[in-house]
Amino acid sequence: MTNKTLDALHKSEALIGAIIGKMSGLNKSRKKFMMRIFMLYLGLRGRYNFLNMARYGDCSEQTYRNQFDKPFDFVEFNTAMIKAYCSRHLVNAFDPSYIPKSGKETEHLGKFWSGCSQKVLKGMEIGGFAVVDIENNTAFSLEAIQTPSVMELKAEDTTLVKHYASLVIERKETLVSFSRYLAVDGYFAKKEFINPIMNQTDLQVIGKMRCDANLYYVYRGESTGLRGRPKTLDGKIKMQQIDKRRIKCCYQDDERKIYEGIVYSKTLKRKIKLAYIEQNDGSYAVLFSTDLNLDGQTIYVYYKSRYQIEFLFRDAKQFTGLTQCQARSESKMHFHFNTSLTTVSIAKAIYFLKDRKAMSESFSMSDVKTLHLNKIMADRIFANLEIDLSCKKMRKVYLDALWIGKIAC
Repeated sequence: MTNKTLDALHKSEALIGAIIGKMSGLNKSRKKFMMRIFMLYLGLRGRYNFLNMARYGDCSEQTYRNQFDKPFDFVEFNTAMIKAYCSRHLVNAFDPSYIPKSGKETEHLGKFWSGCSQKVLKGMEIGGFAVVDIENNTAFSLEAIQTPSVMELKAEDTTLVKHYASLVIERKETLVSFSRYLAVDGYFAKKEFINPIMNQTDLQVIGKMRCDANLYYVYRGESTGLRGRPKTLDGKIKMQQIDKRRIKCCYQDDERKIYEGIVYSKTLKRKIKLAYIEQNDGSYAVLFSTDLNLDGQTIYVYYKSRYQIEFLFRDAKQFTGLTQCQARSESKMHFHFNTSLTTVSIAKAIYFLKDRKAMSESFSMSDVKTLHLNKIMADRIFANLEIDLSCKKMRKVYLDALWIGKIAC
């Protein structure tokens, strides 16, 4: 077990070093710092601020402040990691996340919706892009972008939904390189979001609609030959009682039935592929895809996988200090948010996907952080005491120290 732990630690450093080594535009000092900061984020205890980083790391507080202000291409780093460790069956996901923040001088500070509190709160928001590995059922961070406040959006004569759509359009080439599909939650079932993406990118959107969505059957009869506009719609869909002759069952298991069909959405002003999920308890969900050729079961699988981005945010908030940045400038906060989320992805790559034959092993971000914290402490103590780790007895003591406090052994 101890040899396995040490091997994982070495692989963490090797993964980071291999990717950073291939990135252009970074000098030796910057590459060395990025190696240190990712390893520090994996094991830091307490607040993720510059003072605490100086306590546990090997740089001064001012060095961390200066380095956080410099740009780093997280998209390039995460893209290389995803392509090296994930399967080829991928889906893009996008979701905003609320970040609590106070103060008057913080850039992009405003009022945003908090899903946990179910109300609007003062703070910040990041729009998170992730790539979901369907086969391994986990999400990897791609990039997090700060959301402008309502006042800033008004000054630019735009809206929040249009801002989200612009983020997707700006990154269309990167997203398409992973998958043609972008999974989003029900908030984004708006024409202001869907139509610009459909018109300006090669992406297809998968999402969820309200249970009382305004959908219509598509008329498939013959033309009457009479004057006037040809008939295109054939009645509104009663969502609680769909016509199962026109919306047909495509999948069934012990818990649910999935019905699919091409319908017209008055909200989106376009035809969509409907995936109607009927649960055995009588409840139902309305999913959709802008790709009319995608089958209903795949729509359900892709949309369900979108929730993996929520676990990515959760682990980053609980274990890598996503909400604890005390900087106020946009550049430093951008660096912190992306470092926090990327660190979780690094942990998944090494401790969850490194051995695909052993996928039965559970992933615990808590154990990963405990292991790396123990390494920070053990390395500091053994180095100060000038202990020779080539000695077998000392080596065993060092390896045993790495396991202190771990849950899974």
